[in-house]
Amino acid sequence: MSASTSSKGRRGEDAAARFLTSRGYRILARNVHLPGGELDLVCLDGNCLVFVEVKLRCGSSFGSALAGVGPRKRAALRAAAADYAQIVAPGRRFRFDVVAIDGNRLALHRNAF
Repeated sequence: MSASTSSKGRRGEDAAARFLTSRGYRILARNVHLPGGELDLVCLDGNCLVFVEVKLRCGSSFGSALAGVGPRKRAALRAAAADYAQIVAPGRRFRFDVVAIDGNRLALHRNAF
């Protein structure tokens, strides 16, 4: 990942964190690296543990941001989240949300997969 891509990703994650916080989510962790992959944001929404994937698309050449969270990515997120939950919050209910950022439009997809 180039420095420019990394910088854009960081800005996207910062925007997503602000957006989620304004909707009552509590950010527990960011950029959690596990053997199965990386979790962008780990949050609490009420009593529910939420793993949030942040996807940013500046243009439409590669499709929408939400479409960028395909089957392979979802499988990796499920594996990483299961590892995290087993260690940090065994038995806690959890779900996956996606914050899709297309240009300047930000959308929350609750229970995305």
